[in-house]
Amino acid sequence: AFDAYQAARARGADYLIVDTAGRLHTKSNLMEELKKITRVVSRECPSAPHEVLLVVDATTGQNAIVQAKVFNEAVGVTGIVLTKLDGTARGGIVVAITQELGIPVKFVGIGESVDDLRPFNPDEFIQGILRTE
Repeated sequence: AFDAYQAARARGADYLIVDTAGRLHTKSNLMEELKKITRVVSRECPSAPHEVLLVVDATTGQNAIVQAKVFNEAVGVTGIVLTKLDGTARGGIVVAITQELGIPVKFVGIGESVDDLRPFNPDEFIQGILRTE
């Protein structure tokens, strides 16, 4: 994270995205690494991180609430990216996450291409949950 921040700064980049490998909230050493990334970046840029997005798979059930709680406590999640909405999963678990933790859904993934990552539209999401197929 430190090297990435320095490189972004040297190049005059407007954005730096630090994407970590998938982490299990039950693995304390990986969660500590995540906290360290936040500390390192905020030491270099005191207002950072500006966004901390948690990617939630639409097929994940109730475990996603526990996962969101643990990640939020560790690094202060500012938004959810709900993925895998291109299949039969409807992703209703994010309703519980938003209600319980107040973390908004910011993006949804409906496929595998970059164009399939879209800003969250609550009306479309509700229609998807209520669809009858």
